[in-house]
Amino acid sequence: MIVSHIVAMSENRVIGAAGGIPWHIPEDFKFFKQTTMGHAMIMGRKTWASIGRALPGRLTIVVSRDQNLRLPEGVILKASVEAAIKYCESVQNKWGDECFIVGGGDIYRQTLPLTNRIYLTTVHKHVEGDTTYPEFSKSAFKELNSESHLDSPIPFTFSTWVRTD
Repeated sequence: MIVSHIVAMSENRVIGAAGGIPWHIPEDFKFFKQTTMGHAMIMGRKTWASIGRALPGRLTIVVSRDQNLRLPEGVILKASVEAAIKYCESVQNKWGDECFIVGGGDIYRQTLPLTNRIYLTTVHKHVEGDTTYPEFSKSAFKELNSESHLDSPIPFTFSTWVRTD
């Protein structure tokens, strides 16, 4: 199973503010949809609350210690990221051999040691926020590709990192 992070962060590592994303970049939403379509997505309870619904064409797995959390039919609840990844392995014949960690900050931190790929959108500005993406070792990952969109109303760069160690 390939465990991948997909994340958009500011230059000061902010990924969220007050339960939402502190920017609106349509190209990033399109990239997220294209990349995750047909795959399982693992997220924490707060990320689930911010999205508010299952995204079409993807399996949604919510990680929460609250095993009484009410979720819509078809959304899977797991008590740990390890259990969520194990579940992804059990359904990879339907949802593929890559599962996506989509947030939030705690889930990214917990899964970084298990991550094989990082699909990173860097938003070229500093923003205020309450949720950040963890530092990752540039020696443990290699940048596979990079595509800058500096003429966009909010400049950003897509890059893909793969684990080398």
